[in-house]
Amino acid sequence: MSESVVKNYKEELFDYEIYGRLANMEKDPKLKKTLFKLSEMERYHAEFWKEIADKRNLKLKNLNLLDKIKIYFYLIIRKLLGLNITIRILESGEEDDIAKYGRLSEMEEFSEDERRRLKEIMLDEAVHEKVLGNVEAKNVGDFVYGISDGLVEVLAAVSGLSGAISSPLLVAVGGLIVGASGTLSMAIGAYLSTKSEKDVKEQERRKLELEKSLDHNAVQLKLINFFTELGVNTELAKKASISLVDVAENILYPQVNESPIKSSLITGASYITGAIIPIIPYLFGISGIMGVFFSYLLAGLATFIVGSIIGVLSGVKPIRKGLQMTSLALLAALGTHSLGYLASKFLP
Repeated sequence: MSESVVKNYKEELFDYEIYGRLANMEKDPKLKKTLFKLSEMERYHAEFWKEIADKRNLKLKNLNLLDKIKIYFYLIIRKLLGLNITIRILESGEEDDIAKYGRLSEMEEFSEDERRRLKEIMLDEAVHEKVLGNVEAKNVGDFVYGISDGLVEVLAAVSGLSGAISSPLLVAVGGLIVGASGTLSMAIGAYLSTKSEKDVKEQERRKLELEKSLDHNAVQLKLINFFTELGVNTELAKKASISLVDVAENILYPQVNESPIKSSLITGASYITGAIIPIIPYLFGISGIMGVFFSYLLAGLATFIVGSIIGVLSGVKPIRKGLQMTSLALLAALGTHSLGYLASKFLP
């Protein structure tokens, strides 16, 4: 048990420090406030484990040099890739805190009061998880997925064209046409998707606000169901939901802050960025097998990087996701290249 106490104290202390540092970096006042609240929540959890350790005469360890280096690493990632990816990296590979505190709250090694507080921390972690899921706009996701689509589709297109056309300029022009049409399609789709999501969430928020004025119990029941689905004990969920009814819409239906126009522009820009990468060798006049080789090489490397980032965003192992996306992209391109080659042989 002593190792578990020391480990949990250090984890909570680390989270307190990193969320506080991220809050200090944040310019958006709402996000800054949210991150400071999360930091204070983690400080409270660390203090709980310190009390546990003091009662049992356990010696705790503060953050060491390696921990501080890790914090600086995350701050650099924040500057380069944004808050969303930074938080996903922070959360990836860690044990589910809701399940962990639920398990700890059932252990006989803790007193009745300590088990009660562990259940309260479990509820904190449930709210924490929901907040982190909505802490930043999906701009990074739009950009990454847009690049991925552009890479795969245009790589397949230029690969097929190079199998049928010997001129690198014509292959490049054909790839650019495919890229331009895809850019328009993706941008329009992103606009409609974001606007639809925003409209639906706003409608749900208005309905819930009206429901609060008419039937508090119905709203409380929705909160109870929400917390229990996250793994929170039913009795604790009932107790917490009473004080959270007034802000239920922020928990159940967080506001969508993305601008449909901004989402559209980001998706379109990312798609064309990805689309240009497989075309680069042909723009430099490289044709034939060498053009195909360098196109595949550039697109493969870019797809692996993008796939790894998607792995981080989706909670999948980054290297596995990168290799999976790269292999699928190259297989699609090879298939299309074969069709182009056959077309050049059998069509007049």
